[in-house]
Amino acid sequence: LSTDTETLHAASGGTLRFTLFGGPQIAGKAWTLLALGARGRAAAHAIVTIHRVTVIGAFQPHAISLAENCIFDGQVRVARTQQGCMRFCYVTPGSRTPRRYNCQPDLAIRAAREEAERALRATAPFAAMSPAEQNTALDTAAQRARAAAEARVRPQFTYRRYGRPGYMQLGPYCPPEIVRGADDESEQGAFHHLFQPQRAANLLARLLEYVPAGMEPGLITESY
Repeated sequence: LSTDTETLHAASGGTLRFTLFGGPQIAGKAWTLLALGARGRAAAHAIVTIHRVTVIGAFQPHAISLAENCIFDGQVRVARTQQGCMRFCYVTPGSRTPRRYNCQPDLAIRAAREEAERALRATAPFAAMSPAEQNTALDTAAQRARAAAEARVRPQFTYRRYGRPGYMQLGPYCPPEIVRGADDESEQGAFHHLFQPQRAANLLARLLEYVPAGMEPGLITESY
């Protein structure tokens, strides 16, 4: 099933089962709002298995059997949340999904909240508060940490316009949680198969063997 720059609409009768698998497959268009859905219905009659794909736009299947190492740059609205699993994906906040495992920004939000609560508990004013005031302060800190993590951990692309050389390639300022967010510490999304983080790390390791003492090598990307 080829999904390059095509908007998929499942028929209203029956259930469509399909798999998106491989490297540079991108579902949806950068200039449309719907990557997968059904006209006039809350969700398409489709059960999807999706691997290493960048999805642009709203994604509204009946169910997701498995999604792994993907980027969902748009709201995911699944009709059956009790079926399937999403693992090592970026999922736009506010999405309705099946259970998630090691997805972003969930991990970043959890770490930010724990750090904010730990820092707040270590302050003297917090110790002087009543239990009710402490709970209020912790809730406020958690909400701020969540908002900051959601704003920071989001995919950044070189280009969103189809046809450009860097179309949907992760940009130089994309957060490391996404650049190394796949299950094998490669990048999430359509360019996972290039293993660019591992290649950069291997190159730096080799350069370290030859640089003079007291100097450190660095990589400067020629273009994006």
